[in-house]
Amino acid sequence: MDELYHHGILGQRWGVRRYQNEDGSLTKAGLRRQRALDKKDQKWAKRNSEKITAKAKAKSSKELSKYANELMRNPNAHTSNGKLSSSTIMAYNQKMATLMNEKVSGLRSPSGKTVSFVAKRGEVGVFMALADQGYNMSQLKNGIYGSGKVAYKKTVIDKVET
Repeated sequence: MDELYHHGILGQRWGVRRYQNEDGSLTKAGLRRQRALDKKDQKWAKRNSEKITAKAKAKSSKELSKYANELMRNPNAHTSNGKLSSSTIMAYNQKMATLMNEKVSGLRSPSGKTVSFVAKRGEVGVFMALADQGYNMSQLKNGIYGSGKVAYKKTVIDKVET
């Protein structure tokens, strides 16, 4: 037998599926796989977001309270009617997101997305986000409103209700 037969696609490894076309768009199998991974991520986020957020807050609470004390010393921290100013809230939320991101830097969802925290806009707190590797999180640096709208942009983010 001097003949060699090849059964498969040149350059494809055994057991590895092709989910993308050459132009980068997803094949039908790729779309099905993406939907399945998104469902898995939503379920995972719903189940684990409170626990992850609580752990990250606990680990960064000392540094955060020091920062809060610094912020309160600023004469512009409160408005004329005694409430916290929006700039103070946003600065606190951004610091909270930064500190909490340091605590969860290696954490990934089942599909491999990175776990990050994004500052809330208009109220004290952060949102947990799942982002594809390489996603530029600085696009969300001005925070996200409770409705999912990104501050100073027309973009709206899909949120997982917990």
